[in-house]
Amino acid sequence: MADKSKLGTEFPSCTFTVEKDKIIEFAVAVAQKENKEQINPIYYDENEARKAGYDGIPAPPTFSVCSFFWTGGGLMGTIKKLGIDLSRLRHREEEYEYFGCIYAGDIITRKMRVTDMIKKGKKERPIEITILETEYINQHGKLVLKSRTKLMEI
Repeated sequence: MADKSKLGTEFPSCTFTVEKDKIIEFAVAVAQKENKEQINPIYYDENEARKAGYDGIPAPPTFSVCSFFWTGGGLMGTIKKLGIDLSRLRHREEEYEYFGCIYAGDIITRKMRVTDMIKKGKKERPIEITILETEYINQHGKLVLKSRTKLMEI
């Protein structure tokens, strides 16, 4: 069971550079294609991205989920710190609020905290939901994205 004393916990901030190759890998995987030539060229060709109105190669809308696995001990580090039982863990929901674009070459600082812990269900078979809110701030100090992740223990 998640440790309720972790409500309000702020994880150490993590900083990473958004790599063009990671954007390409993600776009290819999400599109279920074999190579970059089969995806929208805005995700690998800067000229095409600029023609489409972007300032550079944009990260796909849900790309930020990758940072959950790259930083701060990854999924295992996060659930261990929260006291969540991995064998009972389910991903319940992901929500995104966009304030700007994330581009290849951006340096992003990720700040994550526990905003809520909810208990539902029957006493003998409770369901616990942990809500994480993450802010993504670029190298200019601008908040570009906020995400909310709901993790469920059944």
